[in-house]
Amino acid sequence: MAFKRTGELKTLHNYYNRNDNQIVVLYGDRYSGKHSILRDFLKGKDFFYYSARACSDEEQLKQWYDELKDALPRNTVIKEGYNGIISTLTEQKTESGKRIIVIDEFQNIVKTGNAFMEAVVHGAHSKINQTPLMFLLCSSSVYWIENQMVDRLKELAFEISGLLRLNDLKFLDFTKHFKNYGMESSVEAYSVIGGSPMLWELWNDEKTVPENICKLVLKEGAPLNEYGNHLLPSELREPVVYNTILSALAQGKNKLNDIYKYTGFSRAKISVYLKNLIELEMVAKIDSVNTAGHENVQKGIYRIVNPFARFWYKYVFKNYSKLTFMPPEKFFNRYIAPTFKSYTAYCFTDVCAEYLDILNQKDMLNFRYNQRGVWVGKVGTIDTVATDDDGRTLVALCNWENPVMSYADYEWLMLCIKQAKLNVDSIYLFSAGDFDLELKQEAMIRDNVRLIDGSQL
Repeated sequence: MAFKRTGELKTLHNYYNRNDNQIVVLYGDRYSGKHSILRDFLKGKDFFYYSARACSDEEQLKQWYDELKDALPRNTVIKEGYNGIISTLTEQKTESGKRIIVIDEFQNIVKTGNAFMEAVVHGAHSKINQTPLMFLLCSSSVYWIENQMVDRLKELAFEISGLLRLNDLKFLDFTKHFKNYGMESSVEAYSVIGGSPMLWELWNDEKTVPENICKLVLKEGAPLNEYGNHLLPSELREPVVYNTILSALAQGKNKLNDIYKYTGFSRAKISVYLKNLIELEMVAKIDSVNTAGHENVQKGIYRIVNPFARFWYKYVFKNYSKLTFMPPEKFFNRYIAPTFKSYTAYCFTDVCAEYLDILNQKDMLNFRYNQRGVWVGKVGTIDTVATDDDGRTLVALCNWENPVMSYADYEWLMLCIKQAKLNVDSIYLFSAGDFDLELKQEAMIRDNVRLIDGSQL
């Protein structure tokens, strides 16, 4: 069952219900569930849909013309050129009060020139037809929309009424969707496929996480095997460099100097490519929160933040040739299973942060924070540091790998707090398992210490 994006659907309907004409850009990566939301939104409405190909204008117009001959009433005269096609579509009678013209992968047309976009703008401004119009321009090229579209369209970009991005879904959505999974399996699965709805549709929660990985990722020709081999956008030059840097990051080389030693590329070159990967939202630079203990902070840390990319480069990319002759189950047991528990710990930290954000939104904390981050020390890390404008501070520590969080873990957190020179108002300790007796007693004595176990999450 596909996940319904109720928030995004509401936004699209808000645009649709306006009296004036709209030009809306809807975009998300190819696994964002774009087609699912289109089907939900267009249900019961008067619309024309065209999926643009990557081809010349001449071939594009021929393909579109041929499709319209089948879609429009017989004997309809289809005018020539993009202006003619848009004009023909806007002149058709409608019974729903507003017509929607959907052009999917519209970047394939825009890249060849401005004629198409000029025709769309002209159609939106035309007073010949009194029927309200909504142009829905869709794209699965997030990189192009956010980094190149405005430069390509120039002043035509100002005619766009709104941009709606289909972001990844949250862990809470994941747990509602995969009801057969408990906490451990949910965290493990989410650490592989993240919040992409189309990847969720491939995943089967009646099978274990290893079984899904073997079937969907490790088997030759499997959908996520193909996806892994095409993670980088086709627009990028020198994929060799990007793949090498991502492989370095996946193996724990997370500082510029570490990547330099691992790859042999110049530091200047690495910086440029890291910047591009950050723009693609595959990598993030982890900036430690600003505290008085800045001399104890570790700077310049990079991390792969796209869950599937992190999994792919950590386990599959470096061992890819083994898949040719090794059964998926044997590959999993040899190359993934030994470190998979520690690998998924980062996801549990994100889950705990999401839990705090929900409490924060519902005013269920001692104060409402407006900034949240991580403190990365030279000898330790505070998983969450959240503050408000008055300087009140909440910190959190997360335990995923050990069955019990111990009082020693709490003492280590207090040492990190001291190094960060923080005055802490609230301490949240998260454990996927249990807490030892001494730590439970500490929480009973101290009002500002809160213990959250896996069942509460």
